[in-house]
Amino acid sequence: MMNIYRYAIVYFTLFGVLLLCSGIWLLGMKAGFSLEALTQYYLGSDVMMTRAKSNTGLLEVAVPHMGAIGLFIMVTSHFILFTPQRERRRMMWLMALWFLSALGNVFAPFAVIAGFDAFVGVKLMAFFLFQFLGFYFLWHVFHAAFKGVHPPMRMSSI
Repeated sequence: MMNIYRYAIVYFTLFGVLLLCSGIWLLGMKAGFSLEALTQYYLGSDVMMTRAKSNTGLLEVAVPHMGAIGLFIMVTSHFILFTPQRERRRMMWLMALWFLSALGNVFAPFAVIAGFDAFVGVKLMAFFLFQFLGFYFLWHVFHAAFKGVHPPMRMSSI
């Protein structure tokens, strides 16, 4: 692998780690990591004197997140396909799970404000699953940048 590609991949993974860490930090600062704190964040609280989130407000957050998260998953998954990972089928399932966790993370708040309080737990689980899989895939990409990459797999080998 040419060094220029290694540098680009290493920079991508480092910025990806910063992106994931900032997501954890922001959720912790804005809402918290407990079911009660997230419920109060989305449904409002008389004690905290906060208003409930609206569909419009959630949509204003969801739309840019869908584009950014989708692009992040696509680029990271593309790099994963060129890593020396031996368990391709498992990695494909984990990539699909990563995508589904992103959808749950972005869209669960709509269900919460629609009255389905159980989706607060879905939001929290999807958020942490998205973060965990993001770090997992970025580690594989980072590690492969120093080990060298293998030729792309053929679709018949899936």
